[in-house]
Amino acid sequence: MNMPLGATRPPDSAAVDGPAGADGPGSAGGTDRSRDETGDGADSGTDGRVDGTAQEPSGPHIDNGGTDDRIVGSAEWDLLTDGIQWNAETYLLLGCDPGHGPLSLDRLPDRLPEADRPMLRRMMTDALVHGRPAAGTLRFRRTDGRHDSVECAGEPVLGADGTVTALRMLLRPAPPA
Repeated sequence: MNMPLGATRPPDSAAVDGPAGADGPGSAGGTDRSRDETGDGADSGTDGRVDGTAQEPSGPHIDNGGTDDRIVGSAEWDLLTDGIQWNAETYLLLGCDPGHGPLSLDRLPDRLPEADRPMLRRMMTDALVHGRPAAGTLRFRRTDGRHDSVECAGEPVLGADGTVTALRMLLRPAPPA
């Protein structure tokens, strides 16, 4: 994949040695999201904004089947608080309804075809277990049944003791094959 983490980090963001919300992205009005208590596995709602961590598109949104390379999604999952933050572009790229809120990490594979799930597991293991950046192209199922390819680059956020406290991910449409 041609999306190295260091090159795609939005210019005004910085790495945080600690959980999100502790003087880091989302600390002003950050959201604390946990699984919906209805038992249906849906995540609780959010406005989908990530304060100060999202790179804004260079122009208006154009829904052309997920091929607009100006769309950059950003997402963060705080492992300590179960907080989840997505910007509006992430909802668009992953084919999710903002009214349903962001997906938790354990619900993310539900949006992928079975063939792409092993790659997502490898990426999650690299980031969450080994504390290494991970990247790959995954196909996400949209509500109309089609699959759009999305380049994903994730990096762990490490706490002072070196343990992974959060996962940050940048997403963008994959170029047409």
